[in-house]
Amino acid sequence: MSCGKNRRAPKACEFPQEPRHCINVLKRLRPYTRYLRPVRWQFVGALLAGLVYGLASGAGIPLIIKEVLPRIWVEGPQPVPFSDLLVIGGIMIGGMGIRCASEFANMYGMAYCGQRVLEGLRTDTFSHLQKLSLSFYEKRRSGDTVSRLITDTEVLRAGIITVTNDIIKQPFTLMGAAGVIVYLSIQNSQFIFILAFLMSAPACVFPIRWLAGRLKNRAKKLQAQVGDVSAYVTESIQAPREIRAFNLQDRQVKGMRERIRELMKWQLKVLKYERSVAPLVEFVATISIAIVILYAGRNSVGIEDLIPLLGALYFCYEPVKRLGKITAHLKSMEASLDRLEAISGAEPEVVDPEVPAELGAVQGGIAFNDVSFAYDEEAVLSQLSVKVEPGEVVGIVGPSGAGKTTFINLILRFYDPTEGAVLLDGNDLRLLRQKDLREAISFVPQEPLLFNATVRENILIGRSDASDDEVQEAARRARAHDFISSMENGYETIIGEKGMRLSGGQRQRLALARGFLRRAPILVLDEAASALDSENEALVQQAIVELARNKTVFIIAHRFSTLSVVNRILVLEDGKVVGDGSSEELEKSCALYRELRQRQKFA
Repeated sequence: MSCGKNRRAPKACEFPQEPRHCINVLKRLRPYTRYLRPVRWQFVGALLAGLVYGLASGAGIPLIIKEVLPRIWVEGPQPVPFSDLLVIGGIMIGGMGIRCASEFANMYGMAYCGQRVLEGLRTDTFSHLQKLSLSFYEKRRSGDTVSRLITDTEVLRAGIITVTNDIIKQPFTLMGAAGVIVYLSIQNSQFIFILAFLMSAPACVFPIRWLAGRLKNRAKKLQAQVGDVSAYVTESIQAPREIRAFNLQDRQVKGMRERIRELMKWQLKVLKYERSVAPLVEFVATISIAIVILYAGRNSVGIEDLIPLLGALYFCYEPVKRLGKITAHLKSMEASLDRLEAISGAEPEVVDPEVPAELGAVQGGIAFNDVSFAYDEEAVLSQLSVKVEPGEVVGIVGPSGAGKTTFINLILRFYDPTEGAVLLDGNDLRLLRQKDLREAISFVPQEPLLFNATVRENILIGRSDASDDEVQEAARRARAHDFISSMENGYETIIGEKGMRLSGGQRQRLALARGFLRRAPILVLDEAASALDSENEALVQQAIVELARNKTVFIIAHRFSTLSVVNRILVLEDGKVVGDGSSEELEKSCALYRELRQRQKFA
């Protein structure tokens, strides 16, 4: 039948590919071994301790039994002379002492090296995240990114340490035990023991490969589900007011329950395959040991030889079992590698030039020359040209989606234009270092992010080397000093994550204080007074007028009362400037401006 040509080959046919696949994963891990360099000598010491432990287990224990048993069991149980007991005790304590000491040195050394690997891996991953452009974060859930940084790095750490340790330690345990089997078999001319070992060891490999082949996809889905749960928790924790205001608690709990159940489903699937390795290997080992016991009983093998042989056989299968788990570790690591490399392999879209231009003293002139910009091929700005002279205070208005925020983002160089150029004092922003550009700009966003730190520390984000007097002066200008002073610990008050212990207006004024402290020649305000009442808004506008002296200022205005401090207004619509002038001029010449003012008056 012709359809037989398309039948999939049996699973067993895939086994030969498994070692090659594992080698490929190990090759992918090679760059991460750089995190072991700072602790390379501790790592080598731990590996040597593991080598000693492997030999002490595989060869030492069976040989100790071989040495001790005849002294106790000569022709049946008999009283043992005290001198022999001392020898027996010395041999056992010495042998086990070496084994236990080397085990501790190996385990602690590997744990120490593992934590150093984790430290470097997480720090470098976090550092790379800081270099990525805004577009990276806009396309990803923050909770999933946190999961990759915390969970996947831990999986990788455990894998690097466990795999490296077992690849060194377990073969020596296996070789030591195999050496004892060969030695005792030759000594007793009983080669059936070697044959039993040679036949059973490969038999343990097939179930291990079969299980490993099914583990990777399940491990990958498990890690993705961990990221989904982390993202869901993060979103819920970040919106406590909204959840309670809309009575969404039951919905959130239901959503969490569904995600936890899905997570548990994939955890159980992974555990099923991971935990199947040991029972399968032990089952094969039991068959081999049973054959050895039956043969020994039929052929009068002495107990002083049989028990060391059984011990050696046990220490042959234990490394096989551990080495089998390496494949499972590699599958889990591969899934985490894929997720981490989605971060480490991401390139920032906004990069500094190899030879940046010197910015020098900034005057504050900004020009847009035929600038177009698109988010994922959706046009936002179209051939926009604007020139703002140093010292101008410019308001930016327009309906939602007109491109106001994009206009500001391009000034801050959060993005680069798709076409055209944005200039600062005649310099294309793409020729400047991002750090130099942003040092020249004070930015106060509409929704300021405050950190779980003191009031003083949050204001100091504007300029970290400012004195306490400068911090307080900035707070006074932002009309924040009075409410700060009224708090129990004043400027040392912890304000909670995102400033949750403050009102919306208080958070906005702290953000303004940052901008005032920075003393940059360009000030960008994204409706920085939007959360203030009329009284405080008037005070802040007075402060902005004072701050704007000899500075270039851009204000995105959602409330037209904010425009009282500007001397020029840009009206944006569909990514183009449709109005440019003073409020009086635009009232006469720009229909959209009149419409926007009328809407707000009506509101």
